[in-house]
Amino acid sequence: MPELRTGCSGFLYGHGMEGSCPPGWTPRNAGTLRRLRSLPSLGILLLFLVLAYPSDGAAGSGNVLFLPSGLLYPPAIADPQRIGFGVQWLSYTDAAIPDAGNSRVALKAGGQFGILRAGPSGDGGRAWQVDLLGGFNAQFDADHSLDNIGWDGRYGLVVTNGQPRMPSFKLGVLHDSSHVGDEYMERTGRTRIGYTRHELVAGVSVPLSGRWRTYAEGGWGYQLGNSELMKPGRGQAGLEYESCRSPQERCTGWYGAADLSAMEERDWRLDLAVQLGLVARSGERTWRIGVEWYRGRPSIGEFFQYTESYFSLGIWLDL
Repeated sequence: MPELRTGCSGFLYGHGMEGSCPPGWTPRNAGTLRRLRSLPSLGILLLFLVLAYPSDGAAGSGNVLFLPSGLLYPPAIADPQRIGFGVQWLSYTDAAIPDAGNSRVALKAGGQFGILRAGPSGDGGRAWQVDLLGGFNAQFDADHSLDNIGWDGRYGLVVTNGQPRMPSFKLGVLHDSSHVGDEYMERTGRTRIGYTRHELVAGVSVPLSGRWRTYAEGGWGYQLGNSELMKPGRGQAGLEYESCRSPQERCTGWYGAADLSAMEERDWRLDLAVQLGLVARSGERTWRIGVEWYRGRPSIGEFFQYTESYFSLGIWLDL
């Protein structure tokens, strides 16, 4: 496995400036510069929102809300990388991560929250919203004293556009930083490959009826932590059914979801997740309990080169 570059040569690698460090250079300088490189993308998103929203004269009865409730673009239910709260018991039929057991626990925490919404008054018009999302997901090996195999930290900023019962759209910047668990690293000697991904993402969500939805998304990794192993392209699509989909509706019903994804760094092999279960809505909170079958890339990016299969039982919460 290639070593993760942490000095100035690592930061400048691939930009034609390898081999020399400014006086006083430290790895902390490299981290600061990496973060600064993300600022132009965030600026593009904010400019996109400003240009897309009509002027006061054209907006009519429009308004701007800070910290709005709800989302204009629904997250994918069966997406293994989805940010949210949840816990799953995983039983593997094909475990490929070296020295990892067939029984594992997956834990995730986080969410997606609206920061700013601009649009017409009332619930019927098309609106724009800026969302902040962040969280982590981790896997623990039940066959080895619940050792932490690894975890991913994710955050991002997305601009969404939506209207009830109409297609919705999103454009955003996402960050994924993956890590190998300390216990797993000590037991196996496995070190990080440096899986870090900054990505531009765009998507469309289309309601097929009051209960069905389909979506398609694409991502492009504009900054990769390990350019020797990682590649930029990513695609995703899915189909969902919910017997009570309206966020304002307090109800209990059934749901089903399928998610297909593929990444260029995995030679575009298809990863498939299918989830069935019970959904309960209470105001802005949505509880799900269900079963899942999955075959594809592990949810921990450090192990993206492997393909695994499992059945699971889980419970999830969207705030």
